[in-house]
Amino acid sequence: MANTYTRNGRPMDPSPAELMGPPSAPEEGAIRVNGFAQVLSLLQAADPAFRESLLRRLAQRDPRLVRQLRAELAELGY
Repeated sequence: MANTYTRNGRPMDPSPAELMGPPSAPEEGAIRVNGFAQVLSLLQAADPAFRESLLRRLAQRDPRLVRQLRAELAELGY
């Protein structure tokens, strides 16, 4: 689920329906953010040592996400 932000940059709280099902259309003026793609881009731009450092630290909090990121990076040749 992409994060939705209001015009003032604050994240909007997801409704229970958004948490349990597909995300609803953003409110007028809200911006959809694909955090996974942004993190992937950041990792691609990072030098290998920094990339690995970030992934190791992130794995402590979310190992599943790191497995997904590593799989995507491998497909892209990183």
